[in-house]
Amino acid sequence: MVQMDIIKRKKHSVIIRVLYSLIFFSILYITVVRPTRVYVNRNYIAPLFQSLEKNQTSYLTITPRRVNIHSEGYDSPIGFGMPFGGYFWLPFSLFISVRQKWPAVGLTLYHIFLGIIPPFLTFLFIKHFTWAGSLLKINEILFQGIFLISLFWGIKSILVVNKKEMKKSKL
Repeated sequence: MVQMDIIKRKKHSVIIRVLYSLIFFSILYITVVRPTRVYVNRNYIAPLFQSLEKNQTSYLTITPRRVNIHSEGYDSPIGFGMPFGGYFWLPFSLFISVRQKWPAVGLTLYHIFLGIIPPFLTFLFIKHFTWAGSLLKINEILFQGIFLISLFWGIKSILVVNKKEMKKSKL
């Protein structure tokens, strides 16, 4: 019989894992994700919506990570932001650091949804389906709510894991 060495990975405290996760995902976001989001918005999304918006009663403003429509009858612009921004990566990195697989998957699926439905609603709004503007406003509120819930859930998970680690270390 051959004896094999079992290599165990070193267990870091949850605080160290959170720091590693935040640093890793921050570097990933700054070096890969953000430039990709800006590139896609400038070269694909913005030109598409600018071509749709011609000869309409509204006007379009484009930022590196957002498309806004300024329309008559609305005080603030209506539009959407590119998914997988900071509102995704902060809670996602917290979920990954405490090994919360399903919340991380759910957050990812929600941001995939954000890449499909709000642009479609914006298209409808440009084509004078005014109800789509109301849905876009509701989406903005839900987006911020889901971010805050995810953030608090991630923080709570960190505190629970840290408390368990503290109890284990005292034994």
